[in-house]
Amino acid sequence: MTDHLCPSGTSRQSYCPQVEIENQSKAISSNPQLLDVLDAFPGFVLVLNHTQQIVFANQSFLRFLGATCLAEVLGKKPGNALACEHAMQSALGCGTTVFCSTCGASKATPLPHQSANAAAQECRIRQEGSGKSFDFRVQTAPFPGGDDSLYLFFLTDISHEKRRRALERIFFHDVANIATGMVGLSRNLCEKELGAEKEKQYKNVLHRYAHRLTDEVEAQRVLAAAENNDLHLQAVPCESLALLDEVAAFYNNVGNDQTSRVEIVADAVATNFFADPRLLHRILINMTKNAIEASPREAVVRLGCEQAGDDLEFWVHNQSCMPEKVQLQIFQRSFSTKGPGRGLGTYSIKLLGERYLKGRVSFTSSPEKGTTFRFRCPCNIGTSNP
Repeated sequence: MTDHLCPSGTSRQSYCPQVEIENQSKAISSNPQLLDVLDAFPGFVLVLNHTQQIVFANQSFLRFLGATCLAEVLGKKPGNALACEHAMQSALGCGTTVFCSTCGASKATPLPHQSANAAAQECRIRQEGSGKSFDFRVQTAPFPGGDDSLYLFFLTDISHEKRRRALERIFFHDVANIATGMVGLSRNLCEKELGAEKEKQYKNVLHRYAHRLTDEVEAQRVLAAAENNDLHLQAVPCESLALLDEVAAFYNNVGNDQTSRVEIVADAVATNFFADPRLLHRILINMTKNAIEASPREAVVRLGCEQAGDDLEFWVHNQSCMPEKVQLQIFQRSFSTKGPGRGLGTYSIKLLGERYLKGRVSFTSSPEKGTTFRFRCPCNIGTSNP
């Protein structure tokens, strides 16, 4: 996908002269009572003008950015100040790309000649460069000074709240379901007289449950370590086809309820390279899991690997097409097509693949060709931390 400008009015895409912004900022700074109120607010408070540029930011917001003074953010749009990857991709900045159409910050921002909107929205931001992801609750309110060209823009960091909910939903809910199934099967094995064939069947299912439980725990452990900067690379010699074989065997042996087979294409490249196999395995597992969940019953998910210059490019393909709205949000931490608090797979692919393995994650999706996720992996990944 490529960035496109939103079909909004030109005033949302323009910038005010810097002198006008400085004059507006000085007028606010000359009111000590107002400054005390805005700085006392525990969250982030911005004053924006009609072109969504910052004319004031409270101390909480400046500390969050590591800024030493207001001048460092003056005239910037919120997404640019926060280094949102999509805002940084457009010369017109925050609010002007197709990705911004799904952002709560854009929805909360009043259009020209509209009053500020008090309804809360959610804004998900992935920072350019650092790869860090944040979740904000966004609200707007009229500027108390009576200037209709200005409005208050409130940002509340709810990242930890969203992470806790995700943990409760994914870890406690899904792991509890797996454990419940294991308890039921083990009880039958212990208490019932089963024939040899039935007993073998129960043992195989119990083994599959154990694999799934281990995988869920490991996925959460790796993700938590990665987000806390506690994940250390362990680069060793790897073999590309062996990694694909492990992933295909995991799903074909463990089994799933949504697809018949995971297949490796015949022309997949078999080559030796240097990387962290734990993280690469986790990326491929998540790419394959997402492909399986997006596929209809009896569909086939295909895995491949090809040379890409000095790098290797691993890919996973399924026959389904993602809706455009999903494509615009697919790598955001708290976004999921599975319901609130679900779906950290694509987010962790991006986090592990780009921040730690220094590669590049991408995808294509169309009704004609289906969906392919790709991870371009450097062949000689060092052992230093990000």
